[in-house]
Amino acid sequence: MTSSASAVRASRERVLSFQGGCNFRDIGGYRTQQGTSTRWGKVYRAGVLTYFTDDDHAPLSELKVRSICDLRRAEEREREPTRWPHADVNGLSWDDGAVPPMIRTYAADRPKTAEGMFDTMIALYRALPEWMGPRIGGMFSAIANGDVPLVVHCAAGKDRTGIAVAVLLRSLGVPEETAIQDYLLTNSSVNFEEFIRSRHQVDLGVTDTHSPLFAMPEDMRRVLFSADADFLHAAFEQIGDVEAYLAKTAGITAAQQDKVRAALLE
Repeated sequence: MTSSASAVRASRERVLSFQGGCNFRDIGGYRTQQGTSTRWGKVYRAGVLTYFTDDDHAPLSELKVRSICDLRRAEEREREPTRWPHADVNGLSWDDGAVPPMIRTYAADRPKTAEGMFDTMIALYRALPEWMGPRIGGMFSAIANGDVPLVVHCAAGKDRTGIAVAVLLRSLGVPEETAIQDYLLTNSSVNFEEFIRSRHQVDLGVTDTHSPLFAMPEDMRRVLFSADADFLHAAFEQIGDVEAYLAKTAGITAAQQDKVRAALLE
């Protein structure tokens, strides 16, 4: 495992394979509209960090991660705690607020069909940018303070992580089309159903003992676990101008944005 993971990083592959990893990717190598590129090995995006094996520990340590931004809610963090191979990382998490956006909340009043799940996901993505303001602000602050390499993750590494990384890439000058393509890589880099079935009591933030995931119809699960450009477009519509969003909703100053660009662009 160690040698193969090293080979992946040496060839700068975007998807990093770990035995217990979920949707673990490097966001380096994206060209910006200004002609620069995002640095490799500075920001990783991922799903749940609970299921790493002993064989994963050495290659994970080689990443030299300094901070982990956990975008999940408190109940998710409790059910599936992060298990990183060493303790000298800065773990970042945030309060949930009074009414955190959740899939099951938006799904409650919609038809139990694929179309109903699609509408649920659109509603979720419209609600997430406002709620995620402090979380995205914390991620930007960590990068501006030099607390990199950094892992930003949620449960599946698709929805909340997808929005956070898209905001980051757009702030760096990466074209919207490229940010969407990075988001869509989830569809080819991980099989969520296989990941869940192969590990005991995995829930990825979308199920619990009262609502088992595999009781959901297959066509609904397919929508739930997909990265769809329409979902991210719904979030972009709420965000509007990225710099204004960062200033107003995430509390990030222009000086901090400059530091983030300096840290992540080459």
